[in-house]
Amino acid sequence: MKKTRIIRERSFSMDLLQFAEHMPDAIRRRAVRRTFQPGEALIRKGDPVTHVYLLLEGATRVSNEFESGQRYTFAQIDAPDILGDLEVLSHQECYAATNEALTECTVYALTTGTFYAWMRADNAFAIRIAELLATKMYPTSDENGRIKFLPSVLRLENYLLRRIGAVDTDLFVLHTGRQEIADDIGTSVKTVNRGVAKLKEAGLIGLSHGKITISREQKARIAEDLTRAE
Repeated sequence: MKKTRIIRERSFSMDLLQFAEHMPDAIRRRAVRRTFQPGEALIRKGDPVTHVYLLLEGATRVSNEFESGQRYTFAQIDAPDILGDLEVLSHQECYAATNEALTECTVYALTTGTFYAWMRADNAFAIRIAELLATKMYPTSDENGRIKFLPSVLRLENYLLRRIGAVDTDLFVLHTGRQEIADDIGTSVKTVNRGVAKLKEAGLIGLSHGKITISREQKARIAEDLTRAE
């Protein structure tokens, strides 16, 4: 089933290049072809939603910056794909995450109005966007549904791994408060504190001035613990 889904995702994405090649003339006149160099942000978290970007070439990394000042990279997007579609189609005012060029990226920048006009003018394009968006969101829904049924300690472990993401460091320090953790995993602060105590006792995390710390070895052990639970 997983292999089939990967093939379908690739098929949907490749269709984007075909749609770009056969873009209606009225839309093409309003689309702006842009190039971003490595390190440049195509989209910044918190900026007003004004454009959708059709990624034609290159790769971006998706990251989030939190109030603590820490930044977490949690995904990579490779061309062809589309950026900003979730925010536009859900009528959000601001982008939810930062998309930064990993390599030189070539895009078609479409204003939200142009993007909607293209969808209205081309039913096949609109259907492909809906299918691609659903394909992107399904794994998240599936994962969230599975996580909610895990015991609270395992939910805490999963949360910690998600927060570390692709951060490459010898010692990860989590600056998030216990209440925020509790809200994110759907439990109480008291339960989070018990989970933190259990993980520390098991040697899976450390504490520094009340903040959770995780070494490379501890990260690997937490991942093994979650794998065994599955």
